[in-house]
Amino acid sequence: MSSNQATTSQNIPAKIGPYKVVAEVGVGGLGRVFRGIDERNGNSVAIKVLHDKYARNSKFLGIFHRELLIVSSLHHKHIVSYLDSFFNPPDCYIVTEFVDGWSGYSFLKQVKRVPPLVGLCIVIDMLQGIDHLHLHDTIHSDLSAANYLIDKKGRILVTDFGLACRLEVEDYRNYMIGTPGYYSPEHISNEPIVQQTDIYCAGLILFELVTGRKIIPASNDRHQTLELMRRLKIPALGLTDPAMEKALNKLLKTALAFSVSRRYQSADLMMFACYEILKRYNIRYARHAIKKFLVDQALVPGPYEGHDQAIYHGSP
Repeated sequence: MSSNQATTSQNIPAKIGPYKVVAEVGVGGLGRVFRGIDERNGNSVAIKVLHDKYARNSKFLGIFHRELLIVSSLHHKHIVSYLDSFFNPPDCYIVTEFVDGWSGYSFLKQVKRVPPLVGLCIVIDMLQGIDHLHLHDTIHSDLSAANYLIDKKGRILVTDFGLACRLEVEDYRNYMIGTPGYYSPEHISNEPIVQQTDIYCAGLILFELVTGRKIIPASNDRHQTLELMRRLKIPALGLTDPAMEKALNKLLKTALAFSVSRRYQSADLMMFACYEILKRYNIRYARHAIKKFLVDQALVPGPYEGHDQAIYHGSP
């Protein structure tokens, strides 16, 4: 552990810079994430620290520094807020707001699946964050259940920009990147990563939210996965409302088109398609609908005082 980090016997730092470490909350390929307390103001924060084994590796230091530059330049209500950073190898960390809630992965482990309208609400807010990225010529490149957060107020926030890339600068061509189960065709072929790559991954997330399963199994077999994507047919979702079934099938078919040119060409176009379905059921505020579902699932205390009673319409 580097000199800037006092350690405990469990190899968890007691302090990182001016931040007191409370607990480790996540481990990824690039680093570890801790919940901390800013001793200057008492606020909770999330601190991402580069793995010790990479702390003197120029390649991984470069990746971490790029993530630092990207996240520090982004300011949007559906992107986790940057607060602070330190980059003086081997001491490197990024500080963001601490989100009191769940990753999409841990959320689905608890609820198994969500009503289709709630799934659309989650994805439409996620896409707002992604659209902001794209407007700033940046692609997330690793959108997965682990890389979006749901807070206890029903906010959706995009996080983890370790694989984010700038348009016209990096395209990860010929690299197999991303997360198994959340690959796009571009992730595992010799095609460049593009904005529509994030849209494909949003489609994968929507299908998983509504059905509780992945439409493309998690696998590192490049050839087999590409063939599944090429032959992909959207299966019946088993919804009780035929109109909603048809609308979701059409939306997923477009988002998950194998060819980049046949997908939604921008995040806001997919957002509009989601919104068109939501407004048929008079759901105007995605966050309110998500909050109602959290209350109904006893994940947060109630009562819920909103009026989004339609969120279960069409559920299996």
